[in-house]
Parts: sequence; structure tokens; C-alpha cells
Amino acid sequence: MSTQPHAYSLPKQRRLRKAVEFRAALRSRTIFNGTFLRLYVKPADSDYARIGLIVAKRVERGAVKRNRIKRILREAFRRNQQAVAGLDCIFQLRHPFALTDSGRIYQEASMLLLKVKRS
Repeated sequence: MSTQPHAYSLPKQRRLRKAVEFRAALRSRTIFNGTFLRLYVKPADSDYARIGLIVAKRVERGAVKRNRIKRILREAFRRNQQAVAGLDCIFQLRHPFALTDSGRIYQEASMLLLKVKRS
């Protein structure tokens, strides 16, 4: 087994994990809305971007779908993290969607991250 990080992984330091970190980003009130997603953004103390995910059971009941949504959002963030360097970003799922719309979720997440870069 290799102990080197995978080239396509998202290290733990790039994730928001504590409730205090989530609360600070949610209170920042810099919000970008899409059809399915809401993106909260807060300036971070670090040079790199960090991500947090809120996919509530109330919005999406199935665990398999919730996990798929989180994988899609992490991948969109991983590919666009240079655009939001130095920011803490939290994606929140607003509405349930069909698994056939997973491409739309990825596009919307990427679009929201690029919108942050332009603002």
C-alpha cells in the first residue's frame, strides 16, 4: 500500500470539519444561489480554499443519493479550487433532484465557484 496522497484526492486540510468553522462561514452572508445549490463564501486565514457540504436528510432522503451529491460537489470543488483560493466555501443542497441531473449539479457547482471568482 502506498502512503502518498492520490493525485485526485481532496486532503482533510481542504475540508471544513468543525461546527465553529461552518457557523463562521454561514454567518458571513456572502451567498451565491443556483437552482439546486446555495454557496456560502467567507475569506479564510489560509492560502488555499476549503469546502464544507450540507446535504440534509430532510431535502434528500436516500443515503446513496446524498453521498453521490457530495462526491459530485467535492469533484467540482477540486477542479475549481484555484478560482476560490483563500476562501471557505459551503455548498448547501436546496432542492431534491433526479440522479439523471447529476451533470447539472456539477455544472451548477462549477458555475457558482467561477461566479465567486468574478465577484
